Amino acid sequence: MVSWTKILGLASVAGATALLGMVAFNVPYFKSVYFLRIDLVNGTASTAAANQSTPFVDLGTLGFCTNLQDGRGLQCSSSHVGYNLSEISTFINGTLPPALTANVNAVASTLTKVLVLHLVAFGIALLSFAFAFIGFLGAPLADCFSSCFCGFAGSAALVVFIFDIAFFEIIKHRVQETANSGAAVMGNALYLTLFAWLLLFITPLLFLLGRCFGCCIPSGSDHERKGRY
Repeated sequence: MVSWTKILGLASVAGATALLGMVAFNVPYFKSVYFLRIDLVNGTASTAAANQSTPFVDLGTLGFCTNLQDGRGLQCSSSHVGYNLSEISTFINGTLPPALTANVNAVASTLTKVLVLHLVAFGIALLSFAFAFIGFLGAPLADCFSSCFCGFAGSAALVVFIFDIAFFEIIKHRVQETANSGAAVMGNALYLTLFAWLLLFITPLLFLLGRCFGCCIPSGSDHERKGRY
């Protein structure tokens, strides 16, 4: 009979892996998940009416998506490590909006290279899930490997979460320094990374509880032997 701690442990690491996967492949893939949104108010790209929403650009791990409110809808860059926000010039006619000046681009092109660490955290979590699934099927040694990889993935998730906060604050500061620019808004990818770290922190504890209770609870054969005497 499978213990409830193994079931919860497998569900926990599966949830964390799914969250890290969404963050690792957010915009331009999962377009509703992003690290940071820059509102391009006062930008030359917008030809929208006053009652329409503000043009924006969303930053992700491997690229960005932008909606300039010019009738063409959401447009996304190609996927690659270390993208540059000046690539948005391919979607507009004219100069870049003030929020995407060289001052912002110089920082963003460097920081976006470090976002690849989200792929590393996702890969480690995926290994942890694989071992957790094997352990769920009955291989006891796999639980130990899963707990170890959970620890590694949790540490990686915590590191990238701290970097995400720094990434947001630096870009926000650079955008605010630019005159007549927009505003930087924190994206939902940061919260997903935090939730994933919490799940990876809990999972090894669940596996440990399962091993402890498994050792302390006597088996059915032990009850039968005691009943004979």
